Amino acid sequence: MIGALRHLSPSHKQERVAIARVNRKEFTAKLKPEDIDYKRLDVLARFLNPIGKIDAARRTGATRKQQAQIVQAIKRARYLALLPYTINDIR
Repeated sequence: MIGALRHLSPSHKQERVAIARVNRKEFTAKLKPEDIDYKRLDVLARFLNPIGKIDAARRTGATRKQQAQIVQAIKRARYLALLPYTINDIR
């Protein structure tokens, strides 16, 4: 397993992470206030990590106002059972 990972230098890993952040920040920059709604699950799902937690604004590139709207919309969607609170793994 270790031998298989040697061909990936740290720069390759950093590039992939940087690309993911740039794409997410570009998406957030284009986001309009009307797009942040508890019924728009496709938009809200982009701000959740694989476990189901809400991503921080520094990770998504959202402004303070956008982040507050996103958090409020996600909490409303969770309350109405449109989004899960967490992703249940085998425990």
